[in-house]
This record gives sequence, structure tokens and C-alpha cells, in this order.
Amino acid sequence: MQLLDTAIVAVYLAGVFALGSFFFRGQRSLADYFLGQQQMPWWAAAFSGIATILGAISFLGAPGQAFKSDLRFLQYRLGTPIAIFLIGWVMLPYFYRLQVFSIYEYLEHRFDLRTRLWGGGQFFLLKFFYLSIGLYAPSLLFVEMTGLPLWTIVIGTGCFITLYTTLGGIKAVIWTDTLQLFVLLAGLGATGYLIAESSGGLGNVLAVAESAGKLRLWDTSFDWESEYTILNGIIGGAFVLLSQYGVNQAELQKMMTTATVGRARLALICTMLIATAVGAVYFLTGAGLWVFYNTHAEKSLAGVPTDRIFAKFILEELPVGFRGLLLAAVASAAMSAASSVLNSLSTVASSDFLGRLGVREMNVSRARVLTASIGIAATLLALGVDRFGNILVLSTKLQNFFGGSLAGAFLLGMTSTRATGAGAFWGMILGTASVIGLAQISNISWLWHGLFAALVAYVGGYAISFFTSPNERNSSLVSNA
Repeated sequence: MQLLDTAIVAVYLAGVFALGSFFFRGQRSLADYFLGQQQMPWWAAAFSGIATILGAISFLGAPGQAFKSDLRFLQYRLGTPIAIFLIGWVMLPYFYRLQVFSIYEYLEHRFDLRTRLWGGGQFFLLKFFYLSIGLYAPSLLFVEMTGLPLWTIVIGTGCFITLYTTLGGIKAVIWTDTLQLFVLLAGLGATGYLIAESSGGLGNVLAVAESAGKLRLWDTSFDWESEYTILNGIIGGAFVLLSQYGVNQAELQKMMTTATVGRARLALICTMLIATAVGAVYFLTGAGLWVFYNTHAEKSLAGVPTDRIFAKFILEELPVGFRGLLLAAVASAAMSAASSVLNSLSTVASSDFLGRLGVREMNVSRARVLTASIGIAATLLALGVDRFGNILVLSTKLQNFFGGSLAGAFLLGMTSTRATGAGAFWGMILGTASVIGLAQISNISWLWHGLFAALVAYVGGYAISFFTSPNERNSSLVSNA
């Protein structure tokens, strides 16, 4: 790599660290460390949410998925309107009413402690594994760039992200994410321009990709086993998005740093719509990469996993300066997602477990130690991620697999006056167990898994509630109470 590229990356990383560290001083309470005293601008929360969703997993994984397949994965975004309504108009008002750090606190207020612990525990395990994937993804590129062993890059990346997130808290996460989003978009735009220029122009790229079936977007079949269809995109996709945004502390924590529910809704809508548009550009980039490497047959891809094709293009095909910009974009994608997830894991661990169970009285100093500990542990786990397949599909499947039952429990509490703590708790367990069983005995598309788990959790929890004693509840936490 040329000196100019190295300098661009180094200056960028130094700027991110300086910005993140700036918020170290003046954090005197957990409300400041985890929620920024709810004084963040809605647009900054939105940009941070977009950057998190469009992290390195998507930046490298989406083009790789499109390279080997087509655009049908994007159909799950057809569920966006349903997800926006459920999150923005059903869920968010309750979280603001309670003024919670962790959204899983709602489950105790509405049901009981064990339901809160189970919900928070599911989130923690899911996002802990997701964080490891997020640390692994950008390391693929930096391995190619430096020639260093993968383990050294993973550890270095993890430690850097952990350090500035630990120091700056949620304010550092949101403001560095905002910077990183624009770097990411600039890098993506530069890549698209260079792919088109080196493959006969944009018109030729689209024509070749279309003739090869790489731009296929819609699947109108009603086959339950077809992985991506319009039907499972609208219905199943709504619950994928509900898992990604609605019962996901990493995303909702950004929204809850704004002053009012109205501003949180604005942030949510912008996040989901813009992320959909940029996600489509990611996939079109993958189609463009397919055209490029088929146009230049002398450039061998033998033995290159699809997750590394974009990285290979950046390192081998981009001119000096542009390469540095793209490397900075990959770094920004990695850091935005990982820092957000790390901060949310610390929030849940401190609020739902250590603080709530009286293990430790939490303060800002202890929250920082906890954040650092989680970051180090996830970094070590990231060393073994490479054996699990395409990182984009893997991360989305994990989110959908375990998030569905959480969504069912939240919706049960918010829409049913009859639901009890025992019903919600056992409903979540049934939902998770059922979807695990479904995946083992059938080939039904994974896009249905979240809906299936949510339905089992909701219906099962409601039925169990008729055979258990109702618990004391706050009537303001049920929509039709």
C-alpha cells in the first residue's frame, strides 16, 4: 500500500479517536454515558442508526452476496412500513414514558423480573456474537492490505474500537458514527464510479448485469422454501426489521437519546428509509463487481471467498488516494456498527443485570470497565468467525432467529391486558424453542423464522396467561387498558 493511502487511513483513525475521546470529560451520570441526557439532535441519532446498520458486515457482505447471487435479498425491506408503525407508534411511546436506559426494563414494569432478565439475556448473547462478526468483517480487508496475520488485525481493531467507545459513551458513538457515515458514502460513491469507468460505462455494466440475471429483484412465488420472495419480504421482512430495530437496544438506544417521541420517530423513519436505499447501492456494487471480473477474465478470483472480493478490488484495482479513501470507509463502517453494539451491550449488562440484581452499584467508572471487558471478550471470539459462511446472511439470520420471540413478548405486553408475567416468560421460551425446531425439521425460508417465533411467543404467552395468576401491572403500559 502506498504512503498516501496509509496517511489517509492514519489521519482518519486519529480523527475518530480524538472525536470519541473528546466526550470523556463531563460524564457524571449513567444517563449521560448511556443516553446523552436525551439532548442529541434527531438527525445525528438517525445518521448514527444508518451507519450502524450499514456497518462493515453489510459493506463487505452485501456486495459478496450480490456477486454470487442477485438482488432478491433486498425484498425483506418491503416490510419497512409495517415495522415503522409497530416500532414508532406502538413501542417507542412506552419506552419514553418509563424513561428507561434499557428497553428490557419495560418487561419488568409490565411483567416481572425474570421476563426482563430472559429478554435482556437473549439480546446480550445475540449481539455479543454479532459484535464478534462485526469485528471480524473489516479485518479481512486489512489482512490483505498489510499482510499481517488475521489474529493480529482482529485484536488491533477490537482494542481500538473498545478504547474510544469506553471513553466517550453514547455521545462518542453517535458523533463518530455521523462522521463515519459520510466517509462511508464517499467511499461507496468513488467505488461505483471506478467500477463503471473500468467496465465500459454505467450503461454497459447494467446491461451485462441484467443479461446475466444479476439485477433480478422480485420473486413472486408462494413457495415457503424459496429463500427470498415478495411474500416473505413483506410479512417475514417486517419481523426481521422488528428484530433489527424494535427489540434491538443498539438501535433504539440511539432514538432514545432525543428529547421527545416525535423526534425519535423522525430518526427512526430516516434511518430505515435511507438504510434501505444505501443497502440497494451495496448490492448494485456487488453486481458491478461481477461485471468487472467477468469483463477482465485475466484477473483471477480462484480461491477468493465472496466476502473478500470487494476487499480484493479495493486493494488491487483502485488508484492511490482512492484506495486510502475506501480503506477509511471500511474502517468507518466497522467502527460505527461495533461501537454502537458495544455500548448497548454495556447498557444492558449494567442496567438489566449487574445494577438490577445488586451485584454492583453502577456508576460511570464501573460502566467503562464493563464496556472494556465486553469489548475484549468479543474481540477474542471474533478470531473464530471465519468458519460460519457469508457474514451478511449469518448476521441477519442470527438477528431474526432470536429476535422474533422478543418481539412477540413486547407486543403481547403492549396489546393485551390479560397477559401475565408467566405467560410472557414461557411464551418467549416457546417461541425460541419452536423456531429452533422449525429450522431443524424443515427447509422453510429463514425470513419466516422471526414471524413464526413471534407468533408462538404471542399466542403461547396469551394462552398460558389464562392458566396463571395475573401480576400487578402498570395500566399505562398496555395500549387498550
